[in-house]
Amino acid sequence: MAESQAVENVNHEVPAVDEIKYRIRPRRYFDYSCKDKTWELEIHLPGVEKSQIKLKFLKDAYIMEGHRGKALYRLSEYVPFEFDKDSISAEYQNGLLSVKGKILDPMAKAVEIKL
Repeated sequence: MAESQAVENVNHEVPAVDEIKYRIRPRRYFDYSCKDKTWELEIHLPGVEKSQIKLKFLKDAYIMEGHRGKALYRLSEYVPFEFDKDSISAEYQNGLLSVKGKILDPMAKAVEIKL
């Protein structure tokens, strides 16, 4: 994924602020392995339609919004590593948003200095 792109659904229309009655931080499970350089994220969004979910990634953070009726589900979090944005994939099924990808190797673009 290019630097300026994000994983998101473009049909996302959030209700007007005065229409939102409930603001909910959904249950999420986040796991990563520095050894394997992989991570997985699961977010529970019961009853939310796929077209109502918006998911974006920065280099070391993500934000997710979804809505159902007068409820707005919102979750944002920083992580202790950088995402390899080209490896991110997402799937939504039966109220469970599953996202996974790879951790960007911090030394991948390092310059070796000869002594």
